[in-house]
Amino acid sequence: MAKGLDPEFLSQLKSKNNLVEIVGNYVPLERKGGNWWGRCPFHHEKTPSFSVHPKKNIFKCFGCGIGGDVIEFTRMFYNTDFIGAVKILN
Repeated sequence: MAKGLDPEFLSQLKSKNNLVEIVGNYVPLERKGGNWWGRCPFHHEKTPSFSVHPKKNIFKCFGCGIGGDVIEFTRMFYNTDFIGAVKILN
């Protein structure tokens, strides 16, 4: 987390940005049980191992091991830093 950013602001930013919708803009997702599954956008794979947990608003790839929240997904997808991801989501 970046120094100087209000934790309440970051919490609200994460709450207002639905990770399933954001990931779904770039990755076809299919609901299985309580999670959404798709192919990881960060490495090549043939079968879906990328999971999005809507209640927690987090993701995890069981193929390459990456995971995080909506800010981390945005940071990685757009190849930017933390502040850049916050700006994109705000």
